[in-house]
Amino acid sequence: MTPQTPLTRPQLRAIDALLEHGSRETAAKAAKVSVRSLTRWSGQDAFNSELAKRRTRLLTESANVLTRGAAACARSLVAMGIGMLKGSTARALACRTVLDLARRGAELDDISQRLAELEAAAAAQAPPKFARQFS
Repeated sequence: MTPQTPLTRPQLRAIDALLEHGSRETAAKAAKVSVRSLTRWSGQDAFNSELAKRRTRLLTESANVLTRGAAACARSLVAMGIGMLKGSTARALACRTVLDLARRGAELDDISQRLAELEAAAAAQAPPKFARQFS
């Protein structure tokens, strides 16, 4: 166990391996734990919470990379479009994909933020769940 989490070092290694390798069998081998242990841990809330937290962190980092690359891709597409840069189908497709994924990530962030704000506003205005007022 570490001071920040109730999970053991083998459990943390297993989480990292799951995120890197995907399948339980491959992850268990990489983390040097048994598949049975990994399966058992997968039923624990603390394990799943840490897995979700780390998965979210990886996705956020990936979205940040795409966002940083989006401006360069836009410049490349414009340069190819006006003939300043020799274009290739692969380069143009890669740039379009980066721009599309960055846009989708930004939209999801915006929707998530708006939803959180609506939920907070609704929670602040909502009466208790089972409290009914009779007139």
